[in-house]
This record gives sequence, C-alpha cells and structure tokens, in this order.
Amino acid sequence: MIYYIKTQLNKSLKDRYFKYFIVGILSAVIVANLSMTAFRDIIYGMNDGTFAYNLIMFAKGFFWIPYYAMIFVADEVIGKSYPDPRIRDKSTIGLNRKHMYFGKLITGMLVLLFCAVFATVSFLVITPIFQVHDGTIDLSVILDFLEAVIFAMPLFIAGLSIATMFCFVFVFRKKAFIAFFLSVVLIPRIIMLLATDGIRFYPAVLLKNILLTPQFQELQFFATRNVPKVVVSSIIYIVLSSAYGVYSFEKKEF
Repeated sequence: MIYYIKTQLNKSLKDRYFKYFIVGILSAVIVANLSMTAFRDIIYGMNDGTFAYNLIMFAKGFFWIPYYAMIFVADEVIGKSYPDPRIRDKSTIGLNRKHMYFGKLITGMLVLLFCAVFATVSFLVITPIFQVHDGTIDLSVILDFLEAVIFAMPLFIAGLSIATMFCFVFVFRKKAFIAFFLSVVLIPRIIMLLATDGIRFYPAVLLKNILLTPQFQELQFFATRNVPKVVVSSIIYIVLSSAYGVYSFEKKEF
C-alpha cells in the first residue's frame, strides 16, 4: 500500500498538469496583490480597507475557491487509467479495489497538502513584497492566517473526498465533473441564496446548517469560527463519500 501511494504521488508531482497548479497558485497570489495595489493607488488611496493586513484577512473569506478546485486535484491523482480495476502493474500487486481507492484518496491528500503549503508560503512571502510600504503585516496577522488555513484543511479534505468519490462512481470524467459541480457548487449556492434574510426559505435555512461551503465564510473571523463543527461535519462527509465511493467501485463491472 505504501509503495502504491509513493508510486502514485511520484506520478502526480511529475505530471505536467501539476505544474499548471503551481503556476495557477502563483498567478492568483500576484493578481490579488496587483488588484489591491491598483485599487489603493489609483482609486481609493491609503484608507481603511486597503492595507496589506486587509488583503490577508479578505483572503480567508475566499478559501471556498480551492475547495471548488478539489475535483481537479482528484482527477489529476486518478489519472487516465482509473477507475479501471483490471489495470495491473508492479505497484498494484496484492491490492484489491478498496486498497486502490484509499491509495488514490491518500495520494490526493498529500498533493493537497503540498499545494496548501506552497500557496500559503507564496502568499505570505509575495504579499509583504508588494505591500511593504504600508507596514501593517505583523506576526499576529500571519499567525491568524495560518490558523485559518489549518482549520480549513478538514473542509478541503472533505471536498477532495467527494471529488474522489465522483471520479470512481463515473467512468467518464465529464460526468464526474458535472456531478461535482452540481452537488458541491451549484446546489449549495442555491440553498445559501434561499436561506438569506431577504428570502429566508425555511427548508433552505435548515439545509444550510449541514453544508460545508458556508463554513469557509465563518473561518474569516475569529468570533464566527466553529472548529468543532468544521471537524465533525468534515469527518461525516469524508466517511459517507468514501463509503459510497468504495461501494460503487467494488460493484462496478467493466
């Protein structure tokens, strides 16, 4: 199992699409800083809401973006050969379908961890370079951001688990992407819209409490963070999605 995970991780990290992830992360960090600089220097000036620490604070409210990107991480790790259990090589000797499934999921978690560390370091290194002149980034700001990243990791892993499930449930990648988009992006957003104060559709208000997406917004501020809820809800989603993913994979006939 360890050799299988090591083999899959090595393939993923060397794949050209993984390099696109790295370029995309750097591009997003640079664009965010350029946007803040342009907004401050051209439009708004040095006023409240345009300092460097605000950029770091606002970034925590956009953690749902990488959460939505978990389908790309899962697809990258699974590769072109899966979910076909008949394919055998040196790394799959002695492994059954369940081993393959969790081997891919664990590999995805390692890729996610690498991307998360790279994105965090890049953001905290590049932002002070762009915003060095306002001097508002101190250790407390950095530690608060790192804390939010750590608390968000269970939600990211849950998103990855859901994405992995869809990639194993559907043979065709297009169907897996559509299913992920509907269940993780579109439907939750509709529920959140119906649960707003202006509409307040009661069933949507109840359903909002079990969604993962709204919890990213709660992580932005210390007063709204509910870490136990994040951990428990993430574990529930991971267990349920993994159970159904393994069940579907083991029942497949190719």
